Amino acid sequence: MRIFLICLALGVCSGIVYDMLYIARFIIGGRPAVKIKKREIISCAVCDIIYAAVLSALFVAASVLFCFPDVRLYMLAAVILGALLYIKSFHIMVAFFLNRLYNIVSRIAKRGKKGSPGAK
Repeated sequence: MRIFLICLALGVCSGIVYDMLYIARFIIGGRPAVKIKKREIISCAVCDIIYAAVLSALFVAASVLFCFPDVRLYMLAAVILGALLYIKSFHIMVAFFLNRLYNIVSRIAKRGKKGSPGAK
């Protein structure tokens, strides 16, 4: 049971890493347009490779730290379940607060442009 819960926590951590990489992919690649650009494909592929490498490193580190036996199917299922739990619960809260933060920052930026000396 202990190993299952550790793998579940790894899945939640992988969701957090995925969110950070999603933001980086959005910044680098831009918004997806009707026609997909080469930059978007490359940024998506690089972020996916980084995600897989980080998740693998986390799993190997946890297996060494907590002395896991051989890799078993329930461990992989727990990691996937943890990632799904993150996406269905905590991700929604993080997205909500990031959206609120974006709206506040954009309002402040608009006020700053109106009050600048060169603004008409």
